[in-house]
Amino acid sequence: MINPYEIIDRRLSAIEQVLQELRQQNGTQTAPDEVGGIELARQVTRLSAARIYTLVSKRQIPHMKRGNRLTFRRTQLLAWLDEGDRKTMGGLDA
Repeated sequence: MINPYEIIDRRLSAIEQVLQELRQQNGTQTAPDEVGGIELARQVTRLSAARIYTLVSKRQIPHMKRGNRLTFRRTQLLAWLDEGDRKTMGGLDA
């Protein structure tokens, strides 16, 4: 007699394999959140280093500071940029 848990385990393994293949095909492989310094912030925001330092001093951009080391998380910077999206006005033809 076949153990039902073995059948479930095999099916779950097959599902995990299919999901892994789909992620690789779509390029959505989950990666850990990237943490970096001012260069990461410049790359993500397309702002100058001086502007980023100004926003940091005014606490207007998400950042972390440990001693003299300033760091940023890519996901937080992207979310911060998304907050600035302007809403479109529906029904107006431009």
